Amino acid sequence: MPARDLLIEATKRLIWERGVNATSPGAILNASGVGQGSMYHHFSGKPALAAAAAASLAADLQAETDRMLGGAEASPLAKVCAYLDADRDALRGCRLGRLAFDPGRDDGVAAPIAAYFTGLQRTLAQLLDQAVTAGELVDSTDTTAVATVIVAGVQGGFVLAALTGDPRAMTDTTRGLQALLPRAVTSHAPRPRSQ
Repeated sequence: MPARDLLIEATKRLIWERGVNATSPGAILNASGVGQGSMYHHFSGKPALAAAAAASLAADLQAETDRMLGGAEASPLAKVCAYLDADRDALRGCRLGRLAFDPGRDDGVAAPIAAYFTGLQRTLAQLLDQAVTAGELVDSTDTTAVATVIVAGVQGGFVLAALTGDPRAMTDTTRGLQALLPRAVTSHAPRPRSQ
């Protein structure tokens, strides 16, 4: 593997475990096995390397999310549920979500994090729109709000699992989110308004 890739892969592992602030250039060099000259040949410094690692993490998560939401034969709501049912390393936390509060992150690290979560929310909202069209959800469903709750809920599941030391907190979270999705819809008729 080229030195640049070794540096990025090592940085991805370290910033997930420690955060950007607590990851030193020396730790990156030790974990990657490359020399200091290679690091500064490919990157102007730790901030540039951390930004490249965050972008690579975002690309990794996007590929995983695409696989979770795949399956052309699945209904839109089934795809959303597949995302919620996906295996997650709940106790280690989200590789990107953990970085959102890292005091060492800068705009170069923040941008790929924001882009990933904005894209995920948009994709889920589109699937929920399709579920409304397919009659899986009621017409009055605010798909943008529901997608936002799903994204925030999964991140909250990571937090609860970490705080309790129990990965079942993530399972309970994702099952709860699925239970909140209105599934039993027989028509597109709007709900009657209460008087």
